[in-house]
Amino acid sequence: MQNLFSACPCGIDHLKRMRRSTWMRLLPWLRLFRCDNCGKHQLHSEREIEAAKVKRDTRTRFLKR
Repeated sequence: MQNLFSACPCGIDHLKRMRRSTWMRLLPWLRLFRCDNCGKHQLHSEREIEAAKVKRDTRTRFLKR
């Protein structure tokens, strides 16, 4: 059994939302994601993922200048 609470090193670009199992609904603030690159399933809060995407977008815009 893999650890759903640890992130893979692939980054957020490869994460896709998946349907949660019944037991995962006991943690309503977490969503299930699967990495398309390595196939690892992970639980993250949507707020955490959105913040990481904003940070990534800000960093890439800053580097383009």
